[in-house]
Formats: sequence, C-alpha cells, structure tokens
Amino acid sequence: MGHEGAPVHAFVVKAEELPALYYMDEAHPRPIELEWINRGTDQPLRRTTVEMLLRTLFGEVRTPSVKKLHRSAGLRVSFRSERDRARFAKAFGEAVDDMHRSREHVVTAVFEKQETARKAVGRLTIEGVPEHAISMVWRASEYLAEKYEPIEGHSPPGIAGAIAGAGLAGAVLGVAILVIPGIGPVAVAGAMASQAIPSVAAVSSAIGATGGAVAKMLTDADVDGVSATLYEREIQRGRIFLSVNTDGVDIETDRIERILSNEGGKGSSTA
Repeated sequence: MGHEGAPVHAFVVKAEELPALYYMDEAHPRPIELEWINRGTDQPLRRTTVEMLLRTLFGEVRTPSVKKLHRSAGLRVSFRSERDRARFAKAFGEAVDDMHRSREHVVTAVFEKQETARKAVGRLTIEGVPEHAISMVWRASEYLAEKYEPIEGHSPPGIAGAIAGAGLAGAVLGVAILVIPGIGPVAVAGAMASQAIPSVAAVSSAIGATGGAVAKMLTDADVDGVSATLYEREIQRGRIFLSVNTDGVDIETDRIERILSNEGGKGSSTA
C-alpha cells in the first residue's frame, strides 16, 4: 500500500536476517511503511501469526508449522523512492555481513545465580583469560547489595551511578549502572562497561520496529543479533549474562565454552 497514491518501493527482510537491523547505523533511509508478509504469496500475515513469529523467532523451534513460518516470513520495508530503497538495501547487506563476522570471536553464556557467574569469572582468569576480555550484564536491582542514588542530571536511559563493590559487582572491576526503561537498573561490568553508556543512550530501533537497549548494547560488543535478543530477555528475567571476547586471547574457544558450561552457564556458544 502506498501513501496518498504515491508509488511504493519495497525491500523484504527475511525473518532469519532480522537481527542484522541491529548492525545498521543511523544514516540509512527510514521507511514509510512496515508489514510482515508471507514471502511466497506476498500476502500480509495475520496479527496472531505475527505474534507467534515474534515469540518464537529467536528460540529453539521444533514444531514443523513454526519452522515453516520462519522460513516463509519477511518484513516488507517500503520507501518513497527507488533511491531510498536501494540505499537501504545496500546498508542492510553490509549489516548482514557485519552480523556474520561478529560471530567469530565472542563466546557467551547466561547464569542463573551470581555465585556461579562469579565462579566462572574466577575460573576464566585462572586459566589465563584477561579481565579486559570478560563482560557481564545483569539486573542491578536483583543482585546488588549496595544502596546507590542516581546522579543528578542523568535521566533514563542515561547512567544512574557507578560502583565497584562487594558480591557480583566486585567480580570484575569497572561497573556501570544504567537505568533502562522497562528493565530498571542494569549493571554492566568489565570490557563492555565503557561503551555501554553511549550505546544505551543512543539506542533506537533500526527501523522503528525492533530492538531494545540491552540488545543494542550487546551487538555493539559483537554479540550477534539473535543471541542479543535472547539474552536481553534473560537479563530482564533476572539472569546474568557473561561474554568473553576471544580476539587476541591465547586460549582455545572450545576450552572457554567448556569452562562456562561446567560452571553452570547456559546457551554458551560462539556467537
């Protein structure tokens, strides 16, 4: 459908490539219309079907009907001109390449308890993983014993405070506390802490339809888009995210994966 009879120039994003939108910068053209469709029939998907797609898109799927939906669904992104469509298509292609490259050097896992996450960090450092390669993200309100007060003049989603205290916060030096709408205080420790503030402060979904502050922050740290979306949900539920950037680390990736798994990490993979 066009706007006021004007021709519409469309580009279709495959459902499986949707996370690449996280990797696009702010300079690409903005669409005038978004619509989920069946790529085979070019027909719009029903609202209930779209809800099913989004609930299952980044999780493990076993049902044949849902697998078929994932293969056939696409997000039709419409523009006012062919020039805008072409510019978006080029930027999106580059974002897909960036997304695939990001999977080469980041190992990730999520932990249920602060004790197991802390043990994993300790084990990694004993094995020779430098602290600067380790990052952690968790809901501060769930795990910080320290009481902190927001810094005056900083409003969500800006930085609300910064501490390095006991417990989990002391497991890795350098902790930023961010207030994120919909989640609340989120602690970011280690390698990710210094870049978390600008990432969250500047967050906006790539085309106004997807994404979240935590997912954007994780993709900025080279966690791939699918995992970032999953981990954002896990963090919101109170679990603890841990990642290791293996670039330049003199330890085999599978060894790091085993350490995280042995210490209770779930979903550990080379992202």
